[in-house]
Amino acid sequence: MTLLSVLPCTVLWWPVYSSATFGNLTLLDCVLLALWITTLALFFSSHTRFPSLVRRCASVCAFAVLIGCCSAVSTVVFGRTAYLVDDLLRFMKVFGLPSIIPLSICLMPRYPIHRLLTVSALLATTFNIGVQFTDYQDKLPLFSHFSGLSAGQSFRPTGAISNPNDYAYISIAGLAFAMAWWTYARRSSVLSRLLCFGAIAATSFAIVTSGSRSAMAGLLCGAIYYMSKRGFSVAAKIGLATALVFIVVAGWQLSEVFRERMDAAITQRSQEMNVVSRAEAQAISLKTWIEWPLGVGFSNMPEATTPNANGATWVTAVQGSDSIYVNFLLGAGIQGFAFLLLCFAGCWKLATMAPLGPRTGVFRSAILCLMFCGFATIAPATIFVAPFFFTLVGFAALPERRDKVSRNR
Repeated sequence: MTLLSVLPCTVLWWPVYSSATFGNLTLLDCVLLALWITTLALFFSSHTRFPSLVRRCASVCAFAVLIGCCSAVSTVVFGRTAYLVDDLLRFMKVFGLPSIIPLSICLMPRYPIHRLLTVSALLATTFNIGVQFTDYQDKLPLFSHFSGLSAGQSFRPTGAISNPNDYAYISIAGLAFAMAWWTYARRSSVLSRLLCFGAIAATSFAIVTSGSRSAMAGLLCGAIYYMSKRGFSVAAKIGLATALVFIVVAGWQLSEVFRERMDAAITQRSQEMNVVSRAEAQAISLKTWIEWPLGVGFSNMPEATTPNANGATWVTAVQGSDSIYVNFLLGAGIQGFAFLLLCFAGCWKLATMAPLGPRTGVFRSAILCLMFCGFATIAPATIFVAPFFFTLVGFAALPERRDKVSRNR
């Protein structure tokens, strides 16, 4: 029940306690802490049938936590420790705590956890998409707590969360859950297939209307990976390619935000303002990292990068480089960056341990998609995306039904 509560609590930001020193304790933080307690209790008391799988899940979790420890060391090395505790707690909230999810999923292989979690994920995604069409969105605790968030909704949709890009990435995860469900729903009742098709249509609509170019690029990357696998039929690959073309054409015709942002990317290319500013921020961050190879800490990035921003056109100080890889390299140092790569490598190893089938193929593509999006955003290390990302990793690690795997080989 704790595990099933994670994704709904992710999209519904609900503060439980607020502190001027330590920030906000949310319902999601409480659920994740409870998940850590129950999962570790299972981990040390049960004898799982998949020891290597469980060990890899535990290593992913350990690597994720060690990144936060490295950022604390970087803060000390840089000599500005005022925000050390705040940095560590923030990192644990957005990446360290959710990393327990794959281990929690894989410790319960006897239960139909994938079906229950799929329902939980699709309910959370549906709420995140549908709430913007009601009068309740501006009354959500997130928008009531942080003034100014509602203003951005008039330009790009955010759903129940604060960022349109995170809205797109969550929708990509929802699309993966819906497509994985479709691999089994084709032989189910008509109602089940209609609900599945509705979930696919709704998540595709959210991705397009978000206007997120990184999400579209990641979606293309994931689709190319999916179609490159020999285990899937030619008909499935043609259907996927047709669906992608249809999504792009429909988005161009129906969404003004999508059309404007894609047109700017096509016509201006590398001269587009967002591209130039991100490249400039990343160049300044890399130059600063050369001076501080052990990192400076995440909160110290503006102070550390200001001397290297002299003469820059768009950036005076780097709050964030819009790349998870560059951010972690500067914030947590080379050691934190190494643990990030080990964490992602462990996630990919988990995703590729089970035999390739239609369901695992979808999840692998979604994981690769979100990792690729990290070149243009700090996702999946955000409070809204990380729980969905690690749930996808846990799902991909579960063995698929043998009849499904053999039928598609």
